[in-house]
Amino acid sequence: MKRIPYGISNFKVLREEDYLYVDKTSYIELLDTYAPYQFFIRPRRFGKSLFISMLENYYDINKKNKFEELFGDLYIGKNPTKNKNRFLVWKISFAGVDAGHGEEELRKSFNLKMTYAVKNFLEDYTNFFRDEQIPENVVNAETAVAYISYLSRKASIPVFVLIDEYDNFANELITGGKQNTYKNILHGEGFVKVFYKALKDASADNFARIFMTGVSPIMLDDLTSGFNITMNYTLDENLNAMLGFTREELSSIMDEVGLTDCDLRKKICKDMTEYYNGYKFNANSESVFNPDMAMYFLNRYLAYNRYPKEMIDNNVKTDYGRVNQLAYNFNDKEALKEIMSTGETSTILVDRFNIQTMYSEKENFKSLLFYLGMLTIKEEGPLGTVLKIPNYVIKTIYWEQYFQKVNEDYNIEIQKVRVAVNEMRMYGSIEPLIEIVKGILEDLSNRDLIQMDENNVKMMFITLLGVDSTYFIKSEDENNKGYVDLMLRRKIQLKDITKFEWIIELKYIKESDRNNLGKVRDQGLKQLQMYGKSKMVQDELDKEGLKKVLIIVVGKKDIYTVNLS
Repeated sequence: MKRIPYGISNFKVLREEDYLYVDKTSYIELLDTYAPYQFFIRPRRFGKSLFISMLENYYDINKKNKFEELFGDLYIGKNPTKNKNRFLVWKISFAGVDAGHGEEELRKSFNLKMTYAVKNFLEDYTNFFRDEQIPENVVNAETAVAYISYLSRKASIPVFVLIDEYDNFANELITGGKQNTYKNILHGEGFVKVFYKALKDASADNFARIFMTGVSPIMLDDLTSGFNITMNYTLDENLNAMLGFTREELSSIMDEVGLTDCDLRKKICKDMTEYYNGYKFNANSESVFNPDMAMYFLNRYLAYNRYPKEMIDNNVKTDYGRVNQLAYNFNDKEALKEIMSTGETSTILVDRFNIQTMYSEKENFKSLLFYLGMLTIKEEGPLGTVLKIPNYVIKTIYWEQYFQKVNEDYNIEIQKVRVAVNEMRMYGSIEPLIEIVKGILEDLSNRDLIQMDENNVKMMFITLLGVDSTYFIKSEDENNKGYVDLMLRRKIQLKDITKFEWIIELKYIKESDRNNLGKVRDQGLKQLQMYGKSKMVQDELDKEGLKKVLIIVVGKKDIYTVNLS
């Protein structure tokens, strides 16, 4: 059986050591027909570095003798293009550039990255440049580009430039609130802008191809005329599944790792779909699975023949939490409330924007959430593109981010939340969780109460349950003729410590409408009874241990609960 290549982004190592590889080489043939200077972004943990490594090995003139070994059994090995092993490949990664210690340290770190990229280039191509030493005047990114251009002219071989994580340091500057530094390095004669202008100038000579990738289009637009040669293929319909796994590819992976039992495959595929699938980068395309998340699950499952205790990779949570913080810096509270309470929003999806318009145009905030992987395309609607939260992993990241914000104001002890949810799981008692919500409500200001509604109440419960993470939470799922507010399902890996599952109907009444309590109670109980009989609840929850509860919040003082079970 093939080994799972979790965390491996070196294509040569992956192929030589017989790791599983989902063949994406047909996209080389397609990219060869596109404009030569290409810009393509995907969310974190989506296989960008591995794809760049694959391009490097395909186009590198020095890898001719390795072509059959690396690509022979793949699509491109059987259908090579004229550009196979034709270029000097100059690979640059801006991961790890120091953006946390001021502009001067950033400049030094950036230039050092470029110096080592030149050194690596010389080492890779000693057969062409055996006697070459880096000249003393190659001291920054601009002169590094000029020197590589000189070498390629000397060898009469064109250059293919591969740039990975082009926006890594820029995103850190924005996240850290260092927007003045960001502007200084990208505008006027800023050293980053000068570097990209040098690349543009070299493209008129012997830099024949460029492929660059990152997670956000902000920096590209801020480079403006200094680097206006790239074609943005991020939303290209033909490239939707260039990174990520289709359902067919996931099935093929299961074949290769020996998961052949039909019932088991069906169960695993259903759960992986809920947790890791759902990303669409064009409305006319099928959704794809996040490849890193999928490999994490399969790696853990195959090691122990059971589900991992945590379906969510902590590395993914860390990385996505970081990029989500970038989005929170352009905080649009109304948009976040809409997304968290309904799971979707509509916008005019834009393919580029800069740091200035991020603040002034709301469409850009939602578009940024899309590019970062926090939203994905659902469909085209009357008000533009309908975006939705792609999967359960991303939902949990929203909940955790929201909990951090709430906790700044209310200082909620996470251990108390975990104890309260444990009472729900083991003993069927929701009262401890109700007490925590009461404490939050009592601290609300009158201004907060004016805006309070059912969605706010639901967000409180979801956030507390989500940050505990021991239930699988479904919110606002379509259910017969209505929607169940919250459905708490037992996780397979926690079945021994989860005796009770829940469906919860939530209502909110302003203090001034307290006399409607009876009417709202009757309406809520009727809905709850209907949900309990629905096919979805019957299929997904066990009748034994199912708790059905109506929760009515009145103003900021009272919470009433009515149990149907």
